[in-house]
Amino acid sequence: MQISVASSSLIAVPIIEAILASEHSLASVISTPDRKSGRGQIETPTDLALWSEERGYLVAKPFDTPSLNQHLLAAQPQLIVTASYGRMIPVEVLHGPRFGWLNIHFSLLPRWRGAAPVQWALLEGDSATGISIFKLDKGMDTGPIYLQEEVEIGHSDTTTELLERMSHLAGLRIMGVVEEIRKGIKPKAQSNAGITLAPKLSKEEGKLDWNLGADSILRKVRALEDRPGTWSTHRGERIAIHSVSESLLPNSLQSPGEIALVENSLLIRCLDSTLQIAQVTPSGKKRMSGADFARGTRLAPGERFE
Repeated sequence: MQISVASSSLIAVPIIEAILASEHSLASVISTPDRKSGRGQIETPTDLALWSEERGYLVAKPFDTPSLNQHLLAAQPQLIVTASYGRMIPVEVLHGPRFGWLNIHFSLLPRWRGAAPVQWALLEGDSATGISIFKLDKGMDTGPIYLQEEVEIGHSDTTTELLERMSHLAGLRIMGVVEEIRKGIKPKAQSNAGITLAPKLSKEEGKLDWNLGADSILRKVRALEDRPGTWSTHRGERIAIHSVSESLLPNSLQSPGEIALVENSLLIRCLDSTLQIAQVTPSGKKRMSGADFARGTRLAPGERFE
């Protein structure tokens, strides 16, 4: 079977590798168009497009429905597997390939339909998540399901760590689903019970509220630290916050947001505990340790992150 993979993320690599190691063939990799990035606004391919081009795989970057159709007519995939592609698939192309389109979604549908399922699972304190491999239809993550498998969420898991683990699991399971499709096995209709939505999170939603309890803050950092990023402000400037943990160091911090350098650690008070901030990125500067930030800014007693 000729299989294309549509994605803009390296989480699709295990899926591509599974296809290459099977009796089937990789028809193409479909990614989103190059985007301007950096201070020089240089046209830059997605991580997956760059990875694929370096290995000599056919990469398409359709910018609209006609250009996607043109690629499908040229590459002739019989099945397309999507995972974090970043764009809705136009309804008019869903029935183009003989076996349609599969989507690998990183939640146990119908829980967390949408663009950020892992982030929302962490934000809400879910104890488990999983992968769902289903047939795309015109709805948002509403199609019938071929396979679901649960994945436990560890106490310290981040979005990046969970996605990496689940992408490898998807790579292990995808060819079994392809075999079911080849045999004509039909997917099961998705339940309409327990639907929750996982919309994309904005940069503004990454702001940390030190008036909340430690559990809520730590969940937000684990969920959003890499994307869209967690942050606070100090002396009117935005400070990116990385690697936060609970601290047992004795200290005199009293009110939420108050910060101090204690035993070479940057500590901050929240509603019910004291947290250590291991790393920060001040606006316009490189990432540094919390301790270096505290020393460089010469913290005064009673200073705080707003």
